[in-house]
Amino acid sequence: MRKIFLACPYGHDDKEVVAQRFRLSNQVAARIVRAGCAVFSQVSMSHPINGELAGLDKAAIGRLWAPVDQVFMDAMEELIVIDAPGWKESSGVAREMRIFQDRGCPVHLWSVVEAGFAPS
Repeated sequence: MRKIFLACPYGHDDKEVVAQRFRLSNQVAARIVRAGCAVFSQVSMSHPINGELAGLDKAAIGRLWAPVDQVFMDAMEELIVIDAPGWKESSGVAREMRIFQDRGCPVHLWSVVEAGFAPS
């Protein structure tokens, strides 16, 4: 079974853009699961929890999530990046790509591999 860490740009000044990215992450994660793969969608997990972290700025929230993300990245064997607008500018996505590349793990863009994720 493929073990996939799903990355997506997340932070944005417009809350609707953040909500759209959350929904997109959920949609892509659902496709990956339906194709018979294990997936950890960082945005899907963190977005609802971030709403409970009142009083923390983006940097503090990022510091809280970094070690949690690392646990899941260590457990996964490949990275798929949702290459939605903003992915190239996302420092989080860049960090995740670097970690997987440094480990010699496959890194894919969703737009390139999505056709291969049909339900099993």
